[in-house]
Amino acid sequence: MGSHRELVPAIRKASAGSLVLGGVTPYVLETVHEVRSHVPHCGITLIAEQPGQVALVKVQESEMVSVISRGARLNQLIGTIRSMQARQQGLRGSERPADGSRPVADLLSQRERDVLRSTATGASVKEIAREFYLAPGTVRNLTSSAIKKLQARNRYDAARIAEELGSI
Repeated sequence: MGSHRELVPAIRKASAGSLVLGGVTPYVLETVHEVRSHVPHCGITLIAEQPGQVALVKVQESEMVSVISRGARLNQLIGTIRSMQARQQGLRGSERPADGSRPVADLLSQRERDVLRSTATGASVKEIAREFYLAPGTVRNLTSSAIKKLQARNRYDAARIAEELGSI
């Protein structure tokens, strides 16, 4: 693509749900803003040399953009893209996906939401088990199930995604 002015119509034409951009330059950051403004349903993943850069952190917070390290493995990149798609699906409310499956926000059971809500507060597995009168193994199983459903990296990532989706 020659410019972000060409990218936005191409995304619309293809009904793209995801966009992956490499590098962090003023052009890329401008492209992120332009795509988010004109195609808000399209999830964006940036591949960056240093994911902790201040500019990237600000973009992530304000633009619903995922950032992954250039050195990440392929399965990590795929997981990041899927997590972004899940968050984007959740932001579109409770509309049913085109494939007839349940909306992402509705995938979690009440127990899974309870466990993730407590996880978001920083509670340990043992503390959550005591709070809900469950065995620690049950808490781990519920957490593992939620991680898979939300395509998260770990229990804290699952809690964050569930919170962004409005599930907890």
